[in-house]
Amino acid sequence: MRHAQSADKQHSQHDKDRELTATGMREAATIGHFLKKNNYDVDLIISSAARRAESTATVIHGILNLQSEITINEELYEASVRNLMETVTHLDDDFKNILIIGHNPYISYFAEHLTKAEIGNMETAGLVSIRFEISKWEEATEDIGSFENYIHPSIIE
Repeated sequence: MRHAQSADKQHSQHDKDRELTATGMREAATIGHFLKKNNYDVDLIISSAARRAESTATVIHGILNLQSEITINEELYEASVRNLMETVTHLDDDFKNILIIGHNPYISYFAEHLTKAEIGNMETAGLVSIRFEISKWEEATEDIGSFENYIHPSIIE
């Protein structure tokens, strides 16, 4: 998932500190409610350390009322496909349904890398659902995922 809409970078503000806008908060909530209504069983949320990604994760986590804590991964901020792949292949196998919240363009590239689907540039709060037929996360490789769907707030509101 790409984080929800964030404010423009202010003078002397670090990009990592950008907050969600009011629209971004609504986008995150829309996705959270979509996941809950459609019975997506999220076991774990992994978020970039950027404030806008963490805020997106927090909103969704609250709506889904998850028992697990949000995992903040510093490497997901400015992550490459390689970093994202490493995150997935090192997941605890007890977790079956993972929501990763990151940034464009790499989160879009990553979804395409796993599925070979043409997704393009994900919109803010865009979510790609991918199914894997693997028994361990370390088995995840390029082109092993099955593209299920791509949603974003403007198509489900």
